[in-house]
Amino acid sequence: MTLFNKTLLAVTITLTLAACGSDSDETPETTPTPPPQLQPLPSEEVSLEIGNSIITATKESHVVTSSDGEESLASIESFKGITYATAERFVHSGVSDMTTEVNATEFGFACPQLKTTQELQSEDCLSLNIWRPADVAEETSLPVYVFIHGGDFESGAGSEPLIHGDTVVAQGTAEGNPFIAITLNYRLGMLGSHWLKDSQGGNYGLGDQKTALKWINQNIAEFGGDIENITLMGQGAGAMSVGILQQTDTEEPMSGEYFTRAIMQSNPAGFDYRSYDQAEDFADKIADYQAEMPELDQVDLKDLPLDQLLEVQRKASSALSRIGDWTGLSCVDLDNLVGSGVCLTSKVSNETTPLANLMPFAPYIEYKKPIFGSTIKGYHLRTQPALDHFTVPTVVGSNTDEASSTAMLPSLTFLIPTIINLMTEDDQDLIEKGDVNQNMIEWLADKNNMALVEQEIAQLTADDIKAQVELGDILPSSAYEAITKFYFGLGNGDTTNGLLGLTDFYPNKEGEVSGALANMKQFKMMLNDVLFAGPARKQARDSQEDNVEATFYQFGYHASFNVWTYNTDGQEGAVDIGDVLKTVSCISGACNASELPFVFNKPLKLDGSSVKVSTKDQALMDRMSRLWFSDELFSDYQYNSDSVLVFDEDGVETFTQDWDSKQPGVDPELRDGRLQGLENLNLILGYM
Repeated sequence: MTLFNKTLLAVTITLTLAACGSDSDETPETTPTPPPQLQPLPSEEVSLEIGNSIITATKESHVVTSSDGEESLASIESFKGITYATAERFVHSGVSDMTTEVNATEFGFACPQLKTTQELQSEDCLSLNIWRPADVAEETSLPVYVFIHGGDFESGAGSEPLIHGDTVVAQGTAEGNPFIAITLNYRLGMLGSHWLKDSQGGNYGLGDQKTALKWINQNIAEFGGDIENITLMGQGAGAMSVGILQQTDTEEPMSGEYFTRAIMQSNPAGFDYRSYDQAEDFADKIADYQAEMPELDQVDLKDLPLDQLLEVQRKASSALSRIGDWTGLSCVDLDNLVGSGVCLTSKVSNETTPLANLMPFAPYIEYKKPIFGSTIKGYHLRTQPALDHFTVPTVVGSNTDEASSTAMLPSLTFLIPTIINLMTEDDQDLIEKGDVNQNMIEWLADKNNMALVEQEIAQLTADDIKAQVELGDILPSSAYEAITKFYFGLGNGDTTNGLLGLTDFYPNKEGEVSGALANMKQFKMMLNDVLFAGPARKQARDSQEDNVEATFYQFGYHASFNVWTYNTDGQEGAVDIGDVLKTVSCISGACNASELPFVFNKPLKLDGSSVKVSTKDQALMDRMSRLWFSDELFSDYQYNSDSVLVFDEDGVETFTQDWDSKQPGVDPELRDGRLQGLENLNLILGYM
C-alpha cells in the first residue's frame, strides 16, 4: 500500500471512528514518645432550625493541618440532598420551597446518565448540597462558593466525592476564613438539552442551574450566607455553564444579582455551540435513532421509560455517531447520492464549525432570525459566549495538557488494525488498489459491516485498547493535515490554512515515526492554544479593558497520580473506550480535570477512588485549596501586562509578567509570544 493510500486510509477511519526490635543486649536509649495524633470526633446528626424548617443535618469533625504542620480540629455541618426544584421531563424547573421538616443527611439521586455514579439515578434529581462551619450564629454573613460539576453535559453529580466541600470548609473554619460551599445537580444528556419548541427553549439543564441560583438567593442567608458575596465556580462543562450564566443578553440574567464573582476552570472558550437549526436537526437524528428500535418508534420521548430513553441517547452519543455527524459521513447514502450531496453541502454551509458534534448535549443557541417569518428571540442562550466579555470579576484558566484528553478523537485510529482484520481479502485488495476514500466509505456504509465494527468494539477490553493505543499515537499523525481541517470545519479554510502554514504547526514528513509523533504533538498544542489558553487569555484582557477584573492562570503540575480512570461506563462500571483513551493520555502531564484534587484538597480520582499522594502533591493541595477559596485569588493576581498565575510542572507557584512572550513560537509571526501572534493573525476565535 502506498504512503498516500495509507494516509487516506488513516484519515477515513479516523473520520469514521472518531489512564522494630533489636538483637542487641544493650539497653536502648530512651526516645521521647511522640504526641498522639489528633483524631476527628465521630459524626453526629443534629437538628437545626433554618428559616421556617427543621433540618436534620450532619455535624462532622475534621483534622486540619496548617502550613506550619500544626494540627487542629474543625467542626462543620453538611446538608445533603436538599431539593431546590422539581420538574417534569422536558419542562423547565421552578424553585421549590423547603418543607417544614427536611432530612439532609444523605445525598439525593444523581441525574440520569450513561456513566457510573456514586448515588442511584432518578429524574427526581434536582438537589444541592451545603457545607458550612458548625454552630453558625444567626447574624453571620459568610462568603458562598457554588460549584457546577463538569462531564460534557452528559455525566457527573454534585455528590461526587472529589468535589465535596468538607475539607476546604474545615480549612477555612480552622484558619479564620470561614465560608459556605455548595454543589448541585442539573439535568444532563437528552433530558438537559433536547430541542423542543418551547417558550424557554430546550436548555433544561441550563435552566436548572438558574433555578438553583434562585433557590440559593432566597435561602442561603438562613444558613449564614451572604447573598451579595456569591462566587460561581465550574470545571469543564461547569466552566462553560459559568460563561453562559455571565451573559446579560438573556431573558433571565443571573450575573451580578445571583452571583458576584466567577471561577472558570478549563473552559474550552473556543467551543462553537450548536445553532438553533443544528439543534433541531439533531433532534431529528435522535428521532431516527429511536425509529431504529421498533418497539419504541411510536412512543413520544416524553413518555419513554427512563431506561429506554437512555438507550436512545446511547445510540446518539456513541463514538461512531459523533464522528459520523462531525465529518458528514452520516449524510452518506449510497442509494441516494444526490441527497447525500445536498446533506453535505447543507452541513458545511450551516455550521460555523463541526465542534458541537463532539459534545452533542451541550446547550444550544436559542436565537434564530429566519429569512421569512418571526425572529425566535431565545430565552437562556442567545449568542456565542466566546464573543462576550466577563460581567463580574472572574478567574479563568486552563491546564497545560488539556488536549491530551480533548484531542482523543484522532486517537480512535488505534482501531484501524481491528477494522482491517474484519475485511475480506478482496475488500483489502480494493482498499489498496483503488480509491481509498470511496472504497472505504462504501465498505463502512454497509450496515452489516458497521454492525461488525460495533460488535468488535463492544468486545474490546481495556488491555486491548491500551495495547493498541501506541499505534494510534502514530497513525493519526500521518493524517494530521486532514484531521485539522475536519476538526475546525471544511468551511473554515482560512483558519486551518493559516494555522498549518505556520512553522510551529506545519505538517512534518509522514514517512518517519519521528515526523508523525511531531505532528501529533503539534495538533495537541494547537488545540490547547486555540480552544483553551488563547480564548481565555483574550477574554481576560478584554474584560480588564472593560474595567471588569480578571485573573488568568495556567496549571501545569505533573502529579504523581492519574486523576482519570476507565471503569465508568454504566452502573456496573464497565469499560468505556473514551475513558480508557483519556486515562492513557493522562498518564503524565496536566490534562483536563487534573487540578480538581488540588482545588478541593482531595487525594481522589474522578471516580472517587483513593490515591496515595506524594509529599509534593500534598504540599500543593494544601496551598492551592486555600488560595482558591480566598479573596486573594481575585485581588492579588489580576491580569495586567500579561501577568499570569502559573503552577509549573514541579508545583512551583509564580505570578509571571509578560507570560506569553516567555513561550515564543518558532515562526517569525509567533516569536514575540505564541498566543498573541495567533491572535494578531485572527486565528484565535477567527472561525467565530
